[in-house]
Amino acid sequence: MMKGTKMKKSAILSVLILGLVAALAVFPAVAKASSVSPAWEFTSIGHTITGNADQSYTFGEVFTPTQDITVDYLGYFYDSATGMSASHPVAIYDASGTQLASATITSASSPDLADHFLFNYLITPITLIAGDTYVIDGASSKSDPWAWNDDGFTVSAPITLLGGNWVGNDGTSAAFTGTGLNDDGVADGAWGADFGYEESPPTTPEPSSFLLLGSGLAGLAGLLKRKFRA
Repeated sequence: MMKGTKMKKSAILSVLILGLVAALAVFPAVAKASSVSPAWEFTSIGHTITGNADQSYTFGEVFTPTQDITVDYLGYFYDSATGMSASHPVAIYDASGTQLASATITSASSPDLADHFLFNYLITPITLIAGDTYVIDGASSKSDPWAWNDDGFTVSAPITLLGGNWVGNDGTSAAFTGTGLNDDGVADGAWGADFGYEESPPTTPEPSSFLLLGSGLAGLAGLLKRKFRA
C-alpha cells in the first residue's frame, strides 16, 4: 500500500512538472535588457587633428536603417591618449531637419567597449524607421581631436552609412548640417558622432500574466489532490 501511495505521489509530481513546462513554453519570457550596439566602430585610430580657433567643425553622418531600430544613446569620438576637455553637443535629425534627440558628451560620459566613443543614454529612446534618411551631427570643439581613416572601420548590419558632411563653425554647435555629402564618411569619415541602438525593445510580461500562470498551476495541483484522495 505504501509503495502504491509513493507511486501515485510521484505521478502527481510528474504531471505538475509537465504542466509547468507546458505553461512556460507558451508564456512570454522575461527579456533582459539587450546590449546596445554602436552604429559604427573601428579597431584603432588612424589619424587625428586637434581643433583650435581656426579648425573647429560640426561633423555630420548621413545614414538610413535597413530595419526599424531604437536609439538608446548618443556619443562622440574620444581619444584615450589625449582625453576630452570640452563639451560636444550631438543631435539626430530627420531628413527635413527636425531634431529627434540630443545630448551633450563630456569627459564624465560613459565609454563604449572599444573605448573610441563616450556616450550618454537617452532618457527617452527614439525609433528610427527603416528606409528613412537621418543625419547625426556632433560638434568638434576647439580643443579636442577628431579622427579619420581609422583601421578596421565597420558599420552595423542594420544601418547603411551614406556618407558624411561637415560645416566649419566655432565647434560648439550640433546644428543640422543637411543631407548633402562633402566627405566620404563610409570609409574615411571624420568623427564625429555615433549612436547606440537596439533592433527591438525588450518585452516584459504584465504582472497579471504571472498571476494567471500561478492560478492555473494551483488549480491543477488542487484537481490532482482531490483525485488522489478519492
